[in-house]
Amino acid sequence: MTVPLIHGGMMLVQQYVFLDVDAVQALTPAQVETYLASKGWTKAETEPPGGQIWTRPDREPLPPHLTALPEYKPHLVWPGYVKSLTSTRFRDYAARICELLLALALFEHRLVADVLADVRALPATEIP
Repeated sequence: MTVPLIHGGMMLVQQYVFLDVDAVQALTPAQVETYLASKGWTKAETEPPGGQIWTRPDREPLPPHLTALPEYKPHLVWPGYVKSLTSTRFRDYAARICELLLALALFEHRLVADVLADVRALPATEIP
């Protein structure tokens, strides 16, 4: 059964509110990077201080569930990139990773808790 990720915006808010912040805080940048690379994201550029921009392949169409939103313009819902952090030392690390997970869940048409579980399952080794 597929659960819609957008229902008047409330589903997205509920997903965000119910994330386990301790689990998010425990994620390493290496886990996030491994997940993004495994899902077809490409490192585009470094954004100082400590940010990494990831993009999708050029001319890749938006997922059908994003293009089928009648009341939204897809470019407003999906900017075409996500930003990860290269260090856990930022005061807002957990908040930034929550935003990233929510964007990925929207793009993948999955529950954000499922995306979090998949990222947590990856090795937590540091990026060289």
